[in-house]
Amino acid sequence: MAVTGALAAPQTTPPLASLGEREQRVLSYAAAMGKEFRFDVLALVTEMEEEALAEVLEGLVHRGVVRELAGGDVYVFVREEMLGQAYRSISSSRLRVIHKKIAEGYEKVYSANPPQEVIAEMGRHFHLGKVADRSLLYNRYAATLARGSFSPETAKAYLERVVEDLRGLPGDHRTEQADVLREVGEIHLSMGEAVEADGLFNQCLSLLPPDEPVLRALVLLSRAETARMTDKLSLTHRWCDEAIALLDKAGHRRGLAMAHRLLSRAAFKEGSYENGKKEIEAALALLDPTEDTKEVARAYIDLGNAYTNRMDDEALGLAVAAYRKAIASLAALQDYRELCRAHTNLAVAIGNSDPATAVAELREAQAAGRKAGDRRSVGWAQFNSVEFLLEMGEVREAEEANAQAAAVLEKIDDPMGVQQVTLNRAILAQHRGALAEAEKIFRQALHLAEDLGYESLVAEMHLRLSVLYLAMGREKDAQGEFALTESLGGEPVLSYARPLYRSTKERLGRTGR
Repeated sequence: MAVTGALAAPQTTPPLASLGEREQRVLSYAAAMGKEFRFDVLALVTEMEEEALAEVLEGLVHRGVVRELAGGDVYVFVREEMLGQAYRSISSSRLRVIHKKIAEGYEKVYSANPPQEVIAEMGRHFHLGKVADRSLLYNRYAATLARGSFSPETAKAYLERVVEDLRGLPGDHRTEQADVLREVGEIHLSMGEAVEADGLFNQCLSLLPPDEPVLRALVLLSRAETARMTDKLSLTHRWCDEAIALLDKAGHRRGLAMAHRLLSRAAFKEGSYENGKKEIEAALALLDPTEDTKEVARAYIDLGNAYTNRMDDEALGLAVAAYRKAIASLAALQDYRELCRAHTNLAVAIGNSDPATAVAELREAQAAGRKAGDRRSVGWAQFNSVEFLLEMGEVREAEEANAQAAAVLEKIDDPMGVQQVTLNRAILAQHRGALAEAEKIFRQALHLAEDLGYESLVAEMHLRLSVLYLAMGREKDAQGEFALTESLGGEPVLSYARPLYRSTKERLGRTGR
């Protein structure tokens, strides 16, 4: 923020000890308020007459310690070292008192409809002032507002204060702690930080008493999602099954639908498309379109996936309609993480026939993912754009998209994302004619697919190698790789790569082999 002041600040700041007792007291309260501080709140907490306080601040402005912002209601420290020096000079016990008084000052000044930034400040000062009940109130509210403003990192910091306050309260607050830790875990999950999220979900389960079966089930579903994201699908099935047993006994319809939708996504990842379709149909049967609008919208993405995997024209039309329906609802609900997924899946579905529209959809996906603070989803949208950009002749943009995706996905625990980025590196090498390099990288992508254990993905890697060997004139090797694709299931398991399978089969047929 730009600052102005009627008096120019000298080049050096006076040491704290050179200030008078009254100036040091005012400076202590101001430092506890932060780099910027309001005159009216400072007057309340210092219990000084406004004229006397204005005189002290004028002296501090003249000495180059603070500046007055335009309007005269807000001041700012000129140099960070003076703020730090003033804050460190206050004892811990006095700091608690000062922070409490500052928070109470904010409450008096903003007794009705405090702005979002002031709510956060009241939460901070009550937290530092060890007033746990007031800190809980304001930090929970500030976190809700931050999530609504698509600032997950900020929301996470506020909720971490809430957890700390709950631990310090007398009595048993384990259930409340678990609920807040679950919310913090969901924020980590929304940002693609699955390992951190899973650690928090595990803490939740250790805190929950036996008489909270529904909350336990919902935490299990959160753990199942982290396992799905990190390609530990056996754990996804295990935790979904445990959650379903609890939710079925409790008659929790929406939770059961969430479990079936998660099992559907796991099935699609495994290449079990028919099972995936059955699971999403089970989820939709449990949901009420008027009461469960968000869950229904999310389920339509997975319904679109079920149709897309059939890969015929009628099914593709149904898939596009399902994705479009999901996109309209999720945009209205401002569910940006799922909106990113809907745009991405629509793009992949139509990309073979309309790469330009697919790229446009993927740009929409990235915009939604950034609003949600979900780096992983943005990375997936970026790597999915590579082949479509190449099809449009946008080679440099394709390379940049894959490099940006790699920068994110190689830092987080996303084995599937890393495998796809590696595959794209091979495709880019092949596109620029570096066929020997492409072969080496395709082999790396194949090994990563084998490590993941997804036969459909392994089959696609052999198909890609077959295409490469045809380009290299190595028809016998091409036939060998194609035979491996067939041995793993051939066309039915390939989903989006089926057009490539068909064209490769036709080319190999023309060779007479």
